[in-house]
Amino acid sequence: MPSLAEIEKNLSTQGYKLTKNRRILLQGLLELAEWATAQELFEYVAARNKKVNFSTIYRNLDMLTEIGFLCRVDRNNDIHYYALNHEEGHHHHLICKSCSKVLPLDFCPLTSLAPSDLQNFSDIECKFAVYGYCQDCQSQHLSERQTTERSHIIKPSRQLQIDPRRDKNCPK
Repeated sequence: MPSLAEIEKNLSTQGYKLTKNRRILLQGLLELAEWATAQELFEYVAARNKKVNFSTIYRNLDMLTEIGFLCRVDRNNDIHYYALNHEEGHHHHLICKSCSKVLPLDFCPLTSLAPSDLQNFSDIECKFAVYGYCQDCQSQHLSERQTTERSHIIKPSRQLQIDPRRDKNCPK
């Protein structure tokens, strides 16, 4: 995991300043060491700088993501989660639909496409995530799925007895 000094050096070589709010935001990402929402990071920064507003945090998250310092994923609830980018180069993510665990995925579907498949697009970017159940959550998901499937099975009840004397549609 990079230190704050290493991050500051990398930002400055790319022409960015380490402002007070950006420094606190990055400290929060280092301390949390897990994926965090913009709201969680805003609360972290606001506890240390009362004058910060949410749009400042969001702009900084967008900028840090754009230059590759952060990874951004959408978990099950369509909320962006952020973490420091620990991976070298281009990568994607596996995301658990139950516990929201995020793991790096080195596969990129873009590499399997022919140039003709891209229809002359240039400056291609690829964002790709695979959603499923991690090994820890698979057994729980399977038992929940089986319970749900059992609850939808229609159990046969008593056979309906039709009295031909009372039913006009019944042949006599």
